[in-house]
Amino acid sequence: MKTARINADGRFTLELENPLPYQQVFIGIGDLFTTGIYANSDLHVTFDKSKKKPSTPWLSSFAEGITYTGTDASLNSYQLENFFFKVEQKMALGKRLSQLSQLKYPDTKKVLTVYKPVFDSLKTIQQEFISTHPSPHSWILEHEHQLDFYATICLASWDQVMEDSLFNTIRDYKTYILSGNSRIFYEHLCGYIRHYPGSQIMAGWKEVAHFPDLTEVEQAAIDSLRATQNYARSHPRTLEWYKEVKPRILKVLSERELQRNIRLADSLLTPIKADIIKLLFNQDKDIEEQKIALQQIVSSMSTPWCRAIAKKEYAQTIARVDHVNQALAASDRSSATSDALGKVLEKTSFGATLYKVSGVRATDFLAKLKSSFAGKAIILDRWATWCGSCLEEMPHSKKLQQEAQDLPVVFIYACTASSSDEGKWKRKIFELELPGIHFFIDETLDAELSEYFSFTGYPGYAFINQKGTYKPGAIQRILLVKDRSALEEILR
Repeated sequence: MKTARINADGRFTLELENPLPYQQVFIGIGDLFTTGIYANSDLHVTFDKSKKKPSTPWLSSFAEGITYTGTDASLNSYQLENFFFKVEQKMALGKRLSQLSQLKYPDTKKVLTVYKPVFDSLKTIQQEFISTHPSPHSWILEHEHQLDFYATICLASWDQVMEDSLFNTIRDYKTYILSGNSRIFYEHLCGYIRHYPGSQIMAGWKEVAHFPDLTEVEQAAIDSLRATQNYARSHPRTLEWYKEVKPRILKVLSERELQRNIRLADSLLTPIKADIIKLLFNQDKDIEEQKIALQQIVSSMSTPWCRAIAKKEYAQTIARVDHVNQALAASDRSSATSDALGKVLEKTSFGATLYKVSGVRATDFLAKLKSSFAGKAIILDRWATWCGSCLEEMPHSKKLQQEAQDLPVVFIYACTASSSDEGKWKRKIFELELPGIHFFIDETLDAELSEYFSFTGYPGYAFINQKGTYKPGAIQRILLVKDRSALEEILR
């Protein structure tokens, strides 16, 4: 997620990190308009807000007032025409696919039987558009359709083994664009590798008993587990001892899972596809774990550009984490109090405090959070009023807060102003009766937080411990923090 300021002459520039082909980008200017573009060579997008009707339906806002020039103009105009071609029928078929994705299927034959008719219907509509709108760009439509189909099959086949003919077709399919569909295709193919049936990966206290850097508490727990191993299941303190070494055991499991996934990727996929998939094996981990994982991933790669990107992304992650921790450390020199968090809009009867923040940099925002809640851990929840996944997780977040009222932790909710407004934000909080500290933040702060914490969408979660140190990957989804006990483990 990026932001750019519009110059006085109405121009702005966004630069993409890598010169990869046909990169799909979604651009929005406040609440005025949103559009999707494909950037391959050069493209100029002109938006004339005087041509946008005040009561424009959501779908139409993708097109009103927009014109394209440059080498990629014809491609984007073609894509826009295709977007609106029989859009109601395509949306109905998309809804059907969403319904099918909620079901579980016994084998890949059934998966194909269920999904193929829907995709065939989508392809029929696509072929009608291509035949009535001849263009040298029609191959991209067919390419996107195929990627969408293969991504869906990969997702529906998790925990199963595809038939060789089907898997080989998916494995050998070449991708030529960097779109939402291609990203999802690789993510679901990665998921298929992660969930590939096989022997269960196991680890217990014996695997960590020889570690030379065990703390006194961990060593005592190991000694107790060893002494009672013959009747450990019935010992009343077994669970308590196990908890002391559980983080170590989970680390061993993570390393073994990574080794297994690398072997599977290399054995099942072509070298280049395997290396692209490996780039997805190292997400949402603690920085120290990333150092260990990256050594295995990079050493297993045979594709130079994949290896270069892995090293680059790792270096950027280290820099971002350092930046966050520097911002948090800056609060040690600050005299900030809770009043310094921003303009207090309201304090509710259900324990929520609402602030509106504008024109604040992420470094200052984080520093104020730390100084305002000294001695407490911070769970930062980045969300949007229009994000279904965000709203689905909030009842669990509320329950977790209520269970953890006496724990040294504060729940911070940062809602983006992008495609929303203050009224919608307040109504959602009151509707959910969600306690905690709430911020309505502008798009610039939202984008900076997204970059600092490597958020890839909404919701996004970040955990800062009681010492004021950012711990990447400690909380990936709030739903995964099952209860108070699980939260206590994170706080240790």
